[in-house]
Order: sequence, then C-alpha cells, then structure tokens
Amino acid sequence: MQAQHYHLWERCREFVRVACAGRDSSHGLAHMEKVTESAILILCMQNQVAATDMHTTLSRVILVAMLHDVADHKYDSDGTLRHRVEAFIKEERNATIETAESHAYALQTIEAVSFSAEKQRGKRWFTSVLPTEWLRVRDIVSDADKLEAIGYAGLLRCLEYTSHLLLPRGKTTEGEQHMKEGGEGRPHWSREFERQCLQNVREHFEEKLNLLPTEYIVTEPGRFLALPRRAEMVEALHQWEENGLPPLS
Repeated sequence: MQAQHYHLWERCREFVRVACAGRDSSHGLAHMEKVTESAILILCMQNQVAATDMHTTLSRVILVAMLHDVADHKYDSDGTLRHRVEAFIKEERNATIETAESHAYALQTIEAVSFSAEKQRGKRWFTSVLPTEWLRVRDIVSDADKLEAIGYAGLLRCLEYTSHLLLPRGKTTEGEQHMKEGGEGRPHWSREFERQCLQNVREHFEEKLNLLPTEYIVTEPGRFLALPRRAEMVEALHQWEENGLPPLS
C-alpha cells in the first residue's frame, strides 16, 4: 500500500464514522473496517492483478469496502444516506474514480455487494452491468463481507443485531431487566427472549449464512477461508441451543 491508499482509507473512515454514528457494530464502522482488511487479504491472495493495475484496484477495493454498508436499506429508508455516499464519491479526485463513468461504476459496485439485492435480482445480475475490472472489485469485497457474516464471530454479530432489534435502546422490558440482573459471568436471558433470539438466528442461518460459503462466495481465497467458518456456526448453534445464549457486550 502507498500513502494515497492510507489517506483514502482515512477519509472513508471519517465519513463512515459520522454517517453511521449510533449503529450497532454489526453494520457500523468496525464492520466496514474489518471487511476492508479482509478484502485486501483476498486481493493479495488472488495474485491476479498486474502490478501496473494494482494501485487503482486497491484504491477501488478500499473505497467500495469502506462504503458498502453505509446506505444499507435497513438504515436508509428515505435514500438520504445513498445521496451522502454519492456526494462523497463525487468529491474523490484520484485514480479511484477518475471519470464520471468510474463514479457510476463505483456506485453500482457498492449496490452489487448486497446479498439481498442478489437474491432479489438473481445470481450474478451485475455481470451485464460492470466491466471486468469493477467486477473483480465487487467479488473481492462481496466475499470479504460474506466472510464477516459467517463463522462464530459472524453468528455472534447476528445475535447482537437480533437482540438490538428485540430490545430497542431506552426501552425497559422484562427481558432487558433479566439481561441486566444475571450473574455467573453471563446475562440471565428470559426464556421468551432467548427463544425469540434463537429462532431468529436459526432462521437467518438457514436462509442466508449457511448458503454463503458454497453458493455466494466466489473467489478461491474466499471459499478457502469460508469452509472452516461454516463448521464454527454449526457448532455454535448447537452449543447455544443446548446451553443457552452467550453474554453480549
């Protein structure tokens, strides 16, 4: 990486920090940082980019990875965040988006990372839209994003997001009180709250997480890194169903 890449990453980091303030970590800055790190790892493992193209490809990977979840539909029902992402990308004046055409491709690539969009529009719908160099960026970032969704850490993120939805901030419920008053190093989940969380996590595993390693992760490095993580999820779900949910920070 060169100085320009670090500077780009830092600008993206500050933008995401402000745009995603208040989110839980499953879709916030920490997640986007981790996806960026994993995307760079996949890019290096692939070793398919010519040295002369590496500077631009790396810049594009950083940009797309850091911004991919900012305008997630769960947080942007009115399109405000999408407009902010468009404005941020338009302000960039480097090899990442050197032309208006590249600006459009960057936005389309971010959209193409989405798992829900691919399910709705069909597998690989974006191949007719993105040129080869942007398709490579999409696949790298998409695989990195999906790697963060799976494994024990990914399943824990799913549990955290589920509990966040079931217990909105500032709302006092019986389940929330039970979570606060538990001992023995873990919260005491109410039976109903635990049942709801486990049901939601199990459904998410069956409908999405279990499919990612074999059907939606497409790069060779991504698949190599994904298979052990699937085994982690199966084991974690078994343990949670047998022994109860783990504590959340």
